[in-house]
Amino acid sequence: MLKTVWLARHRVFGYTHDVTAVEIIEEIKRLPRAEQNQVIDFVQKAGRRPLAPAELGKLAEQMVEAKTPAEGDQMQAEIVQGFYGRF
Repeated sequence: MLKTVWLARHRVFGYTHDVTAVEIIEEIKRLPRAEQNQVIDFVQKAGRRPLAPAELGKLAEQMVEAKTPAEGDQMQAEIVQGFYGRF
């Protein structure tokens, strides 16, 4: 039995066809709203990444140089989020 697989590539009879971003977007538009929401959640989570050590270091310097406790607290929160990839 021939299976057709859609996942960034369309495979039929052993040949592949690169799918463009426009084609993917058009397919997403055709999905039911609940499935569109799943795609949105996936993209948002995939875009989150831990910050590199240099980026974390820069935020730490900004935290130390903060002029107010509130500004320092904000920088600390950004460091924690960046460390865990929720930035």
